[in-house]
Amino acid sequence: MLEKEIFTDCVIKVGDEVIKAHRCVLAQSEVFQKMFEQNGMTEALNGEVIISDFTAECVRAMLEFFYTGEVTKTILESHVVDIFAIAHKYGVEMLKYECELIMANLISN
Repeated sequence: MLEKEIFTDCVIKVGDEVIKAHRCVLAQSEVFQKMFEQNGMTEALNGEVIISDFTAECVRAMLEFFYTGEVTKTILESHVVDIFAIAHKYGVEMLKYECELIMANLISN
């Protein structure tokens, strides 16, 4: 659904990159849900979310998790700290948990 961009109703801008998404999928995060619910917020009015504090790769990893319930293992392992940070900021608890498992494994090895 994410890759085909069918029926997308919002965009996420990360630097020069524009990623199309679905509000109902992003609303798994209370942070995104509140953005889209509040009248007067840019995100609610035009469906545009600007993320300037994370890379496009981290945003795509979070979106992959929203859409599939998992993140490609190599991406998760190579960007675990940043993915943990974005999951924390947007309240994606299960993704944070996945990151914690990876980080704990890295520490114990």
